[in-house]
Amino acid sequence: MATPLPSNAADLVTTKEIVALLRPTPYPASESTVRRWIRRYDIPVTRQRGTCWVSFTDILEAQRDEYERLADAV
Repeated sequence: MATPLPSNAADLVTTKEIVALLRPTPYPASESTVRRWIRRYDIPVTRQRGTCWVSFTDILEAQRDEYERLADAV
């Protein structure tokens, strides 16, 4: 029997999907950047069948925080 995904499963995406979703925006990010945000902001990762899933909302919040941090540094 498969382990069910968490209740926020509709929001869960892979890092590759995140990169694809951010590509057409004014603030695209590479997969290594997304992974760095996951580590830096301690974003929870759900692993199922060898695939890592993260909340897209959490990634968007991390992206916002990163760009605010960079803007404040200027």
